[in-house]
Amino acid sequence: MFFKQYIFKNMNSILIIGAHPDDIELGCVGTALKLKSMGKKVYCLILTKGENWEKKTYKERIFEQNKSFEIESFDGVYIGKYRDGCIKWETEAIDYVSNIIKENSIDTIFSQYYLDSHQDHIAVSHIARSASMYCKNLIYYESLTSLQFYPNFYVDISLYERQKEKMLKSFTSQLEKYEKRNQNLIEYIHSKDKLNGIKQHLDFAEGFIVEKYLLEEL
Repeated sequence: MFFKQYIFKNMNSILIIGAHPDDIELGCVGTALKLKSMGKKVYCLILTKGENWEKKTYKERIFEQNKSFEIESFDGVYIGKYRDGCIKWETEAIDYVSNIIKENSIDTIFSQYYLDSHQDHIAVSHIARSASMYCKNLIYYESLTSLQFYPNFYVDISLYERQKEKMLKSFTSQLEKYEKRNQNLIEYIHSKDKLNGIKQHLDFAEGFIVEKYLLEEL
């Protein structure tokens, strides 16, 4: 319990990185909202505009992302220049993220996990890991396509689950994609958060893998 309380104390300026519009909402926006409510500075970086997904234009996908962030605003939002499916773990991308870290005195990165079936998510994780040399803490969140994701840290988002669902409803193109498969994306995320909560005797929780964390003082 002590570590759970302390870990947030050591987070003051947070950068959350996602490959595509909706990745942050699907994976960890409940935690982002909680950190924001605690007075932390929270910045979001989406490295692509999601324009390749089922012939959707970048205007449609960015409109959905902006609609989500209008529901809950953050301290800064960055949209990268990569095309959907074409993020590369390269110096240019690492420098881009590193500059955001330096400009905003980022001490904590939340990133997608490196074991994943989507090439963009894998690239994001490697970029984040490389850029994390400039900050104290690196934490991975779960994507829909994550593989072998076994959380070692949970965040209680019981007070933020409803707001998370509201933000997810902004992404109509993604919801329609799953409806065509007779699947309910919001219901799935709700169930996953509920299961994570059960594991910790909570109503709802998001699970994470802590890659590195600097314990400065007790």
